[in-house]
Amino acid sequence: MTTIYSGLVGGALYSLVAVGYNIVFVPTGTFNFAQAQFVMVGTFVAWLGLAFFHWPLALTIVIGVAVGGLLGLIEERTAIRLLPGSGVQGELVTTVGVGVVIEGLANVIFGTNAQSVPSLISSNGAVTLLNGRIFPSEILMIVTAVVVAILADQGLRRTRVGLASLATAEDKTAAVLRGINVGRLSIGAYMLAGGLCVAFGPFIASATFAQTSLGDALALKGFVALAIGGFGSQRGALIGGMTAGLLEAFVARYLNANFQNLAVLLLLLVVLTIRPHGLFGRGEGRVV
Repeated sequence: MTTIYSGLVGGALYSLVAVGYNIVFVPTGTFNFAQAQFVMVGTFVAWLGLAFFHWPLALTIVIGVAVGGLLGLIEERTAIRLLPGSGVQGELVTTVGVGVVIEGLANVIFGTNAQSVPSLISSNGAVTLLNGRIFPSEILMIVTAVVVAILADQGLRRTRVGLASLATAEDKTAAVLRGINVGRLSIGAYMLAGGLCVAFGPFIASATFAQTSLGDALALKGFVALAIGGFGSQRGALIGGMTAGLLEAFVARYLNANFQNLAVLLLLLVVLTIRPHGLFGRGEGRVV
């Protein structure tokens, strides 16, 4: 069970990044590859708030929402809005560039050493659960990932903004003709994804520490989780992330930790060979 818990913790991280990818992808059709760096920024906001300034958790989360929303706004206005008609390739390059800039600035400001963040749960020792050992902070992170994915899925299906996002994803031109402000929707998506990823920094950092290399480790795995689950599906993001995390944990436990990345990429290849649009993704019809 300890191996399963370890996999679920890693999968929770990948799922959160994948959910952030989807929040931007559904209404805009673009991948924000700086999303993982937003998670990294969130861990340092948590470190500053909880360990350095000793702010209350609620204040730290609110500041995280503001910081993440501002970063998302700046990215959308500079890396996306200034490149009209550049296509997916141009947006891919610019969002990766934003991630590189964020990580570089974090290295300059905070250095490369990992910083410890206080646990949100008073008990710091591992507990025994179903014959496995797991830390309370790790349980909290798993629960957070599940709750965020469920709320994001329901928000996409049951709110006006979510339905507008789905309509824009289905047919952007028709959405504009129906009165949907696509530009404002794009700004909101980037700000929402950024705000969420940074705001959940305290829940993540207590299990991973605050370190500038965290973004690089999460960017690819979050995308793999999204591809496995299906682009645009928040349920798929959760299941894809958990699947990738569990596979990594079992490969490290029974084979060799050096084969973790290879195993995940092989899983991605198998899933996309059988279901090119992922486990929960929908294929697009085409008239020939």
